[in-house]
Amino acid sequence: MLLELNIENYAIIEDMKINFQKGLNVITGETGSGKSIIIDALGMVLGGRANKDVIKAGKDFCHIEAIFTTYDKDIKDLLESMGIEVDDYLIITKDISKNGPSITRINNRVITSSNLLKIIPKIIDVFAQHESISLMNHDNQRNLLDDFCDNKHKENLLLLKNLVHEINEIKKDYENKLDSSTNKDREIDILNYQINEINEANLTSYDDKELEEDYLKLNNVTSTAEALSKTINILKSNYEGFNVEDGLDSAIGEVNSILKYNNELKDDYDELEDVRFRLKELINSIESYMNNLNFDGQKLHELESRLDLVNRLKSKYGKSIDEIDIFLESTQKRLDFLLNSEKNLEQLKKIIQEKEEKALYLAQNISQERGKLAEDLRKKISNELEELNIKNAKFKVSLSPKKLSYDGIDNVEFLISSNLGEEYKPISKIASGGEMSRIMLAFKSIIANKDNIETLIFDEIDTGISGKTAQIVGNKIKKLSKDRQVIVISHLPQIISLANCHFLIEKEIKNKKTISKIKMLNQDERVMELARLVGGINITDAAINAAKEMLGVKH
Repeated sequence: MLLELNIENYAIIEDMKINFQKGLNVITGETGSGKSIIIDALGMVLGGRANKDVIKAGKDFCHIEAIFTTYDKDIKDLLESMGIEVDDYLIITKDISKNGPSITRINNRVITSSNLLKIIPKIIDVFAQHESISLMNHDNQRNLLDDFCDNKHKENLLLLKNLVHEINEIKKDYENKLDSSTNKDREIDILNYQINEINEANLTSYDDKELEEDYLKLNNVTSTAEALSKTINILKSNYEGFNVEDGLDSAIGEVNSILKYNNELKDDYDELEDVRFRLKELINSIESYMNNLNFDGQKLHELESRLDLVNRLKSKYGKSIDEIDIFLESTQKRLDFLLNSEKNLEQLKKIIQEKEEKALYLAQNISQERGKLAEDLRKKISNELEELNIKNAKFKVSLSPKKLSYDGIDNVEFLISSNLGEEYKPISKIASGGEMSRIMLAFKSIIANKDNIETLIFDEIDTGISGKTAQIVGNKIKKLSKDRQVIVISHLPQIISLANCHFLIEKEIKNKKTISKIKMLNQDERVMELARLVGGINITDAAINAAKEMLGVKH
């Protein structure tokens, strides 16, 4: 509900604060006092196009603030999805500057017009100057029509929404697969080549390190033989005047001579004997290895060719045999997918076709039900229009086909023929602002329990009516206000007298400039204002008594 409206430097309003109440709020005032300016300012903060001409003369900016209470979880979830923190208060502000852009905020966070217009229709509906925030929108008209349905219709709507969403997701998958198969033949050739190249190599773990080791051994046989031969010469023969084997024998003989009179070197002697034994074994082993060394040119060529192949594959597909195996596995999977892609695409096309047929069947049932709902709504709205003294007015719901979407196959539009012989026109094309408000009242009287909008505002609703019609209009507005907040600008006593809260707006001269002021009237002030509206400028006792009677005040 709208708790508070603050307006600063807007047209003839210098600084105005209005604390609205629950139930029926009525604003009265003489012509030109600024009643409609309040509605205009509210419309602007709720997403209306900013116009710098509304800035009060002599001022550089205009500020409008609307404070709402909202406990609706869906609204809070919507705000949070936009990154707006919200508790139980929703503060919408609009700042218009002569020298800069206009800025709209919700709870101090700048918001785009498109996001604002997603929120406003859920919290307030304004019927003024040919505009309705909710009923002028075709999507909302369709939703209102669907609100008249039974649970089965609502279940079908939900099923259709989910089914169309599923179809769209499958179509995305189909398009992605279709795009990926555009250069399919070329990719298949490349993949086949890569797989064949790896498979033909018949790689094993030997190829990772041992292959290179064997190649290096065979490629260096001559160098190895020369080094080993030199080693044997050092150990067995005189090498540069020294023989290791003879020198060791001499050393053993010297230590052995000491043992005749000194046993402490026995362990050292044994160690030397062991060294001599191991030296002989080492010489024999080296000689045996050297004698078996053979250079095989054919084998060397084979190892060299194999090593070149393995290194080439590693440079292309992985740094090791394991990495090449992983590459081979993923490549094979991709090839399998491409080879089966046409089959997969055909399967997806079939699934899409089946689900679209099911969705179309469901949408046709929904459309048929809407046709019945449209006729029911036509009768109810027509009866309401007749009660509200909109003579010769006719209402109907137009259903026209459209492409299947989440909400079905129907374009829904509310049409009105205001006068006898006139063609049906969209509600937005109705000429009279007062007539528009009464038509909206008719709708709201019918759909009062079908939406969750907490605040309704009617401007010019009493234009061109009086007497019995005015009383009917007043009673319908009062009934609406029992479950929600209703704000009405009116000059008719029959409506004003039903208010829970009465505001009077007046003009005054300040510093040679006209400004607009508003105040909430107490009971005595309400009596006098109502008497003025009943009797005119000269307020008589009869007018006062009539006002008291309308308000239920004892004389």
